[in-house]
Amino acid sequence: MLNVALTGNIAAGKSTVVALFQRWGATIIDADALVREAQAPGGDVLAAIARRFGADVLASDGSLDRAALRGKVMGDQAALDALNQIVHPAVRRRRDELLREAREGGDLLVVNDIPLLFEALDPTQFDGVVLVDASAALRRTRLRAMRGLSNDEADRMIAAQMPAERKRAKSDFVIENEGSLKQLERQARAAFDELRHRAAVAALGGRPARVLLLAAARAREQPTLNPIAARYADAGLAVRRVTGDAAAIEKALSQPAPPDAIVATAAAAPAAEQAWARAGRPGVLTSLSDDPDPVAVRLDLRPWGAGRVRLVEPGAAGLAPRSDLFPSANPLP
Repeated sequence: MLNVALTGNIAAGKSTVVALFQRWGATIIDADALVREAQAPGGDVLAAIARRFGADVLASDGSLDRAALRGKVMGDQAALDALNQIVHPAVRRRRDELLREAREGGDLLVVNDIPLLFEALDPTQFDGVVLVDASAALRRTRLRAMRGLSNDEADRMIAAQMPAERKRAKSDFVIENEGSLKQLERQARAAFDELRHRAAVAALGGRPARVLLLAAARAREQPTLNPIAARYADAGLAVRRVTGDAAAIEKALSQPAPPDAIVATAAAAPAAEQAWARAGRPGVLTSLSDDPDPVAVRLDLRPWGAGRVRLVEPGAAGLAPRSDLFPSANPLP
C-alpha cells in the first residue's frame, strides 16, 4: 500500500485535487475531519483545550468555538504549539487506525489530505508528497471572491502558513493551479497515474508490472475494457485480449509469459474463473505478500460500477472483489 500526503496552502485548490483523486479511486483520509472528530464534545481533547485556553473557547452547547480558539492561537506560536500537542496525538492514533483498516481491506493508494503538513508533521513519514500550489496574488483574489475577505484579511490568512516556496523542493509532485479547471485536472491526472504506478510496484514488492489479460464473452463487450487496456498499455504492461468461453480463455492462459491477472466483463467472469482453475493457477500462492496482482487493478476498478467488470487472480490469497469497492456506476473517463 502506498501512503501519500497531499497538501496545499489556503485557496491553492487542494480540495479540488482531493476530490479528483477520490473520484479516480484513491482512499482519502481527511486530516480536518480527524481533527473535528478528536475535538468533539465530551472528549478528552476538548476538555484539555478548555483547560489550556479557557472556557470561553466553548460555545453555549458545549462544542468548540473554532473562531474563538483561532483568535487565541493566530500569530502566537507558543499557543499554536500547545494546541498541536493536545490535538495531534489523538489525530495520529485515529489516522493509524484508518491506515490499518485500509491495508487490511486491500487498498493500494491512500491519500492523506493534510493542509498543514509541513507546518505540523514530518513529511518524510509518507511515501510521497503532493503539493497543490498557486501564486499568493491569485490565492488572495480567490479568498476575496469565495469568502468575501478584504485584502488585509486574506493576507493575514496567507501569511499564517509556511510559504509554498519552502514546500516545493520537499514535494515529490507539484500541481500548479494557475489556469482553468481542465488544466488542473490534466496535471492532477498525471500525478495520480504515477502514484497508481508506484502503488502497483509497491504491491509487487518492487517487482515491475508484467501481463494483464482482458476477457469478454462476446466481441461487443470488448469496448467496456478499452480504458483499462489503454491505461496499462501506456504504463508499459503487456495487455492481451481474449473473447469467448472458458476454453478460449484457458488457451490464452497457456501462452508463453502467462498473465498475472484477468479483468473480465461481468458476462465473462465465470468463464475466466473456470479457466483459471483448469489452468492450475489457484493454489500457487501462499500469502498475501506473494499476490502477483501487477497493476493495482483493484484501485482502477473502483470507479467502475459493480457488475460491469471484475478481477480474477491466482488462488485464494488475493482479496476477492467486494461490492463496497465500487461506489459509482460510471465508467472511467
